[in-house]
Amino acid sequence: MKSQLVIFALFVVGSMGRDGTAAAQPQITDAQLEAASAERVVRVGPLGGGGPVVTLPLEVYVARVLAGEGEPRAAEAARRALAVAIRTYALANLGRHAREGFDLCDSTHCQVPRTATPATRQAVYATAAGVLMYEGAPAELFYSASCGGYSESAAQVWPGVNYPYLQAAPDEVHRDDPPWTVVLGLQDVARALERAGFQGRLRGVRVDDRNASGRAARLRVQGLVPDVIAGDQFRAAIGTTTLRSTAFSVETRGSRLHFTGRGYGHGVGMCVIGAGRRAARGDSVEAILAQYYPGLALTRLEGMAAARPAVPPILIGPPAAAPAAPGRGGIAVRVPAGSPVAAAEVERMTARAHEDLAKTLGVSVAPITVRVHESLESFRQATGRPWWVSSISEGTAIDLVPAALLAQRDGFETALRTAVAELLVSQALAGRPAWVRVGAARYFAREPRPAAATREAPRCPSDAELTLAISASAQREAEARAERCFARAYARTRDWRAIR
Repeated sequence: MKSQLVIFALFVVGSMGRDGTAAAQPQITDAQLEAASAERVVRVGPLGGGGPVVTLPLEVYVARVLAGEGEPRAAEAARRALAVAIRTYALANLGRHAREGFDLCDSTHCQVPRTATPATRQAVYATAAGVLMYEGAPAELFYSASCGGYSESAAQVWPGVNYPYLQAAPDEVHRDDPPWTVVLGLQDVARALERAGFQGRLRGVRVDDRNASGRAARLRVQGLVPDVIAGDQFRAAIGTTTLRSTAFSVETRGSRLHFTGRGYGHGVGMCVIGAGRRAARGDSVEAILAQYYPGLALTRLEGMAAARPAVPPILIGPPAAAPAAPGRGGIAVRVPAGSPVAAAEVERMTARAHEDLAKTLGVSVAPITVRVHESLESFRQATGRPWWVSSISEGTAIDLVPAALLAQRDGFETALRTAVAELLVSQALAGRPAWVRVGAARYFAREPRPAAATREAPRCPSDAELTLAISASAQREAEARAERCFARAYARTRDWRAIR
């Protein structure tokens, strides 16, 4: 794909030498950054909520994140390129943590802000309002510390996310990087996987499959149930600071696992260290962005909406969304513009499901918020789950994948009833294996409800099989077994609260 990078008047302050360093310039203040933000703001809060929310002018936020995510001694062109990526990410992800009442968190789940420095303020002011666009909107993009010589495709890290500008590609500036090594005890790894929901006794780990960038796409965890795990899920379970990336090989030597790898982070999009090396050799901001985000248009924000209206947190999101005020029974529904299922219909179905299931289960939940997502990427951002999961129920909120996709699965109303059922049973079944909650939701959502199987009892799925499935078929099979296990147990006890 040819690069369509549009060069605009990027450097509004100062100039750059051939080595990518900035000429002497007056120091930029937060007040100047606030003025450059044109009333655009970002609400920042702690991951998981429950803490103070800080509202920052957009460019002040970008300067602080650049201090947290960038290399302190990077050449100016690298800082400016990263500032553009940070700003684009922020605008594309506004409302990512709407449930908690803010836009973006202050951890690596989003972007990490630190105290801004003169250098970060300068780089941000020089690129103020510069955003990478894709199909008329700020692009959904990512960056990481080091790709280790080969950038990663977004689809490999987040199934269902497949942008043409986030593909696997070689990055020659890492050619001479030394590999990293980590040695871990087999039992330590076993305990980490047990916490992630695996069962059994770990005997060894090997890489089963690699993707186009050479990273571990799937690992075999011998002796555990399930006995396979995606590479990024394995890294998350062990710890992303311990296993720096999924670009590794592993050997089982007695009671220890020896890992040898390259890179640091998921490797998708801009490589911060690589950008620094490119800037040091004289590459321009435009050349760096074209390397890591080929095909994107670099434009100014003029013409885009500046400040968003003050609305309840649950209504924060893309302008295409069509929110509805809470209706009967405290049910608030949000559907995207042009949805094949109208908000009023979703509200009616939710109320009917809640009324029916509350009579059966003897519990109720209020208020209930239902959000039908406009895209799989929106669903992934909000829930952290892959495309093959139909719904997520947490607290009093339900997130659903796009209605058109649900229609191709079990149907929209079936998915909604299952999600409502999970809300109703979750509190009473807290602390139980995941199959109890998932099985109960699927069982009670059925009309009519299935009879208990009379054959040999199915093997109930482990938590990992339900929450870390590596494919759509594996997810569906685990959910079906959960329902059969619950139906069998319920036939014996007739008390859904007593099933463990």
